[in-house]
Amino acid sequence: MNEGSIDNLIDGLADELKPVPPKKMARGLLWTALGWLAGAILLLWLYGMRHDLAAGGMPALSMLSFWLIAATGAAAAWSALRMGLPGVGRDYNGWRWAVLAALSLPLAALLLAVGDGHAAMDAARNGLDAHCLSLGIASGLGVGAALFLWLKSAAPTSPARAGWVIGLASGAAGATIIGLHCADDDLIHIALWHGLAVVISAVAGRLILPRFLRW
Repeated sequence: MNEGSIDNLIDGLADELKPVPPKKMARGLLWTALGWLAGAILLLWLYGMRHDLAAGGMPALSMLSFWLIAATGAAAAWSALRMGLPGVGRDYNGWRWAVLAALSLPLAALLLAVGDGHAAMDAARNGLDAHCLSLGIASGLGVGAALFLWLKSAAPTSPARAGWVIGLASGAAGATIIGLHCADDDLIHIALWHGLAVVISAVAGRLILPRFLRW
C-alpha cells in the first residue's frame, strides 16, 4: 500500500467521525443522587419510616451501620462514574477501602454468633428478614440504573469490574434506604439481611451487566 492509499484510507475514516460532547461528572452525580432519592421516597411512601427515626433519631448501632454502608455505596458510585471518563491510569479502587470498613459489621456479627449461637439464630430469624432483603435490593435499582446508563454510553475498559461496582453501589444504596424503614437494631439482623442485599446486588451486577457494557 503506497502513501497515497494510506492517506486516502485515513481521510475516509476521518470523514465518518463525529464529535462527541464530553461527559460531565456533575450530570452523573445528579442522576445517581436522584436514583438514590427516588428509591428512598418510594419505599417510605409505600411502607413508612421507622418509628424511632420519625420520633427524632436512630439508635447508635443503626446509625453507625447506616453511615458505613452509605460510605461504601457513595465510594462505589464515585468509582463507577469515573470509569465513564476518558483517561489513562485512573485509579478506580477507592471503593475498596469503604468496603473494608463496612466489613466490620459482618465481622462483629460473626463474633457475636460464635459467642451465643442460639441468640444469633433467633436474631437471624426475627425481624423483617426476607422482607428487608427483597426491599433492599429493589430500593437500590434506581442507583444501579443511573450508573448503568452512564457507563453504557462510555463503554468502560473493564466491563466485569464495572458490573461489580455498579451492583455494589446499587446494593449499598438499597441497604441504606431499607435502614430508614427497618427498626430492627440487632447487629446480626443488619449484617445478615441488609448486608445480603449488597452482596446479591454486587454478584448480580457482575453476572448480568458486563455483556451490556461493551460496544
